[in-house]
Amino acid sequence: MILRQAMVWDDLERELPPALKQVRAFLEALSVEDLIRDLEVDRGNGRDDYPVRAMLSLFLVQPYLRHGKFSQLLGELKRNGDLARLLGFKEVGPNRYLIPPPSVLSRFHGKLKEKRYLDRFELLLKTTVQLLKVEDPELGRHGALDTSDIRTHGSPARKGKEGEKERPSTDSEASWSVKTKRWEDGQGGIREETKSTFGYKAVLCVDVELPVVLAANTVTGSASDSELALPMLDAVGENLGRGQMEDCSMDKGFDSEENVKGAFSRGISAIVPVRDVPKDLKELPPQDREVVVKGNIVRDRYSGEVACYAFMEDGKPIRREMAYAGFEKDRECHKFRCPLGAGAAGGCPGFSRCSAGSCGKQGRQVRIPMESDPRRLAPVYPRSHRWRRLYKGRTAVERINSYVKEVLRLEDHCIRGKAAIRLRVLLAAITLNTRTLLVLRAAKQEKGLASAA
Repeated sequence: MILRQAMVWDDLERELPPALKQVRAFLEALSVEDLIRDLEVDRGNGRDDYPVRAMLSLFLVQPYLRHGKFSQLLGELKRNGDLARLLGFKEVGPNRYLIPPPSVLSRFHGKLKEKRYLDRFELLLKTTVQLLKVEDPELGRHGALDTSDIRTHGSPARKGKEGEKERPSTDSEASWSVKTKRWEDGQGGIREETKSTFGYKAVLCVDVELPVVLAANTVTGSASDSELALPMLDAVGENLGRGQMEDCSMDKGFDSEENVKGAFSRGISAIVPVRDVPKDLKELPPQDREVVVKGNIVRDRYSGEVACYAFMEDGKPIRREMAYAGFEKDRECHKFRCPLGAGAAGGCPGFSRCSAGSCGKQGRQVRIPMESDPRRLAPVYPRSHRWRRLYKGRTAVERINSYVKEVLRLEDHCIRGKAAIRLRVLLAAITLNTRTLLVLRAAKQEKGLASAA
């Protein structure tokens, strides 16, 4: 799977623009006949200088051709007569085609961003996900979720100078989003960078193994990330099938007890780090961070570490982190064992005092309910090797965010309004999924030809 993922990304990130043969294959892979029929009915008996099929195809290939602004798209259409013919525009002379003016393109765009057509694009995204699942039945087992800021072409409200009125925002649905990034500077310190964007957020849930958008949403910039996770997991269930996704990695912005428990009720393990951890945690003595679980068993209230205390003859304590023994789903409990195991009887002075002897040769065992702290005792224990391995998959959504912004020109636009941005996000997600589908099909066909030879 890793080799195939690398192969898909190599094809997607080629710098050369797609050839006409690739554009034709791209359009043929999309099932939009019903959408075209509805648009034609909506147009009625009006003028048909610019066919619906050609206009819709033009919008569908815009991200694929890597054109952000409408002016760039029309410029490409005027230069490339072969592209105009492929899309279905009327020929009015030798290699001359009737190209729509900006006003026609703007009106057609206004039609597509109506709710009834946005819902059709949502359905088209679902279709691409289901087609990809046919190619890869394991699609979506491991997911990643994140938000990405998208600027609006409008401007925020501004206070007027003395004696002047306040200027209202030119995009009333947009709002400010603030993201803070922290990292270690390599010298023991913490660096911090804050970025503010006026506009919206694209919420993407993607597959970790393949560049595929499983579900997409668009919200205003000030929307809280923690409230977006569960609706996105429900959308993934609709598009991919209930029970297909096993785990989903998220950043600290999605950390909440509701998200962990809500994901668990949907059969999904939320892989999300806890955010309310003191910066000077390492400097705090263990006694100030611990809560007693049972007897000499304690749990760190910040890190979730479970430890036991044994006392020497002189009363000096020995603290050891207990060995993690797995999650019992039927009991919704985590199990921990004596860190010394079979050697506890001869190597731990507190073996008899902590009643480990009555629990077998492997030492004492303790179960801690997930309910006692769902965030630090999530179904996949955050201190386990499995959690760390799964959390590395979160970089998949960051790579896709970068791809749709830089290659598919998600932010290179002159539009405003939530509906317009939502349409743009859906078209970018559909484009990425369709390109991945074509790459997988081509690789499968090539493998079949090689086997036949």
